[in-house]
Amino acid sequence: MPFHISAFGLSDKGMVRPKNEDAMAVDPSSGVVIVADGMGGAPAGEVASALAVQEVSRGFREGQGIREAVLRANQTILHLASEKESLSGMGTTLTALRVNGETGAFEVGHVGDSRAYRLMEGKLVQITRDHTVVAEMVEAGTLPRSAARGHRLEHILSQALGTSQEVEVDVTLGVVAEGDRFLLCSDGLIRVWEDAEMALAVQASRGGDLESVVVGLVEEANRRGAPDNVTAAILSVEAEA
Repeated sequence: MPFHISAFGLSDKGMVRPKNEDAMAVDPSSGVVIVADGMGGAPAGEVASALAVQEVSRGFREGQGIREAVLRANQTILHLASEKESLSGMGTTLTALRVNGETGAFEVGHVGDSRAYRLMEGKLVQITRDHTVVAEMVEAGTLPRSAARGHRLEHILSQALGTSQEVEVDVTLGVVAEGDRFLLCSDGLIRVWEDAEMALAVQASRGGDLESVVVGLVEEANRRGAPDNVTAAILSVEAEA
């Protein structure tokens, strides 16, 4: 069954950072949403995030699979950083979603701590795994999940694009259902919104007004002090009329 795909995204520098090092691509005609968050404190984070989005988008257009496209982005960032001393050390997270409107198949490729969520049957489920030191401690059982939020190591990445020749890309495959919503966001949103609150906001997008919901998410993040750049994008899937 063919699906109609719509999407909207917004990125903002937040209330503390002097510039926006996040980048995104939103292309509903191709069923693609990509969010990247340049590494805070690293040189040229905004260059790394923009390059990652550009390269994955290009890989998709050229027919690459999602893992291949993300690995290509990693090599491109490493190559540019090695050529320009001013860009040495740059890195970025990357979360990419591609939905096939004809078949309903979707794929998510992910490195870092930007996230992808899926709203399905009224429940918002995180479908990416944070690549952070704290998340790995929780997975290993050395830190209770209740102590993860606000932990002093919470935002230390265990891997990111541009930091190593070897990067492990998490890939999630699935099939959409009519009415599904996907939320992709940088950690600037996650730091000031609870998952339960985001679930209610994304649920509200079922009325079809994705733009007002996304704008509301970002504006409320800023009202809450947004200590980091904030990027959010929602993709919706509806049955073709």
